[in-house]
Amino acid sequence: MGDFGLNQTFEYTELCLDSWDAKSSGGQYFENSSSNPNLIQYSWPQYYFNSKKPEVIGIKVLQAEIPFVWDAITLGNNTFVYTTAGVPHTITITPGTYTGPQLATELQAKINAFTAALTVTWSASALKFLFTYPLASTWSLYFADRNSAYSPVGFLPGVLYQNVGIGSTIQSAIIAQVTGPYYLYVNSSKIGSLVNFNLCDTAITGGVGPEIARIPVNVQFGSVVFYTDPDPNKYFDFFTGTQFDSFDFYLTLGSDQYQKPLDLKGSPWSLKLGVLSYRKASSDLYQKPVTRGGQTTISM
Repeated sequence: MGDFGLNQTFEYTELCLDSWDAKSSGGQYFENSSSNPNLIQYSWPQYYFNSKKPEVIGIKVLQAEIPFVWDAITLGNNTFVYTTAGVPHTITITPGTYTGPQLATELQAKINAFTAALTVTWSASALKFLFTYPLASTWSLYFADRNSAYSPVGFLPGVLYQNVGIGSTIQSAIIAQVTGPYYLYVNSSKIGSLVNFNLCDTAITGGVGPEIARIPVNVQFGSVVFYTDPDPNKYFDFFTGTQFDSFDFYLTLGSDQYQKPLDLKGSPWSLKLGVLSYRKASSDLYQKPVTRGGQTTISM
C-alpha cells in the first residue's frame, strides 16, 4: 500500500484461519470420498466475522499451509477396462495415494485376478508403466473418459490401447501423474464469484467459478505444502459494499481430477488472507489532534 498499512480511506486486515477452528461446514457431504461426513467441517470449514463486518473492497490469499494427505486416486478416477480374449473386465483401484512401484503392484494384483502372470513395472526415469502380457490372445486397456484412472496410470481418455501375443507390451502413452495433479485450487462458495480470479472454460455458457487462488503442490505425500503469494501487493477487487460477515473455504485438485472438497481426513490446514475494506473511523488518521494549555489544535 505504500503507507505501512495506515490509510485514511482503507483499512487493512489480516485473517488467519485454521480449519480446526470451524464449528460448522460450508457443504453437506464429500464428493468422491468415502470419509465420514462428520469430518467435512475440517475439509470445508465455515467461519464468521461478526465482530467487524467490514465493507470489503479487496482480498488476497497471502499464505497457506496444507498437509499432503489427500487421495490422488479417489472413487471418481479409479477404474478402467482390461479386455483379454474378448472378455472385458473393469479394474477398480483401491483409493489412496501411491508411489510408482506401489501403484504397479496394485495394478498387477487387480489385473491378475482375471489373467495370471501379467506383469506391471514402473519406470522411475520415464515416469510410465509397462504392462507385459503372458498369453497369445489379443488384449487391451481402455480408459473411457475423464472419470477413469487415465491420468495416474498415464493414458489418454477415450483411446483404445491394444496388442496381441505372448510377451506383448503396452506402455503408458503419457507421463503418469501417480501422486495426482501438480497444483490445488483454494475455493469459496461465498467469495469466489466476487473476485476476478478466473479459469477458462471449455463451455461457452461456463460461469464464474468459486476459485480464489492456485497453489502448487511441490512436496511428496505426507509432507506439508507451504505457500506464499508471489505478488502480495496486488489484490482482487471485491464488489463495493459487500458485507464480509461469513465465509467458507475448501480445496480442490487441479486439472480435472475431481474431488469436492479435497478430503484432508481431519488434518488441520490454514490460510492467511489479506483484506482491504473501507475505514469506518470518523477521524482522519493523517491529522493528529494535540492539546496544549486546554486548547486542541490539528497538526498536519
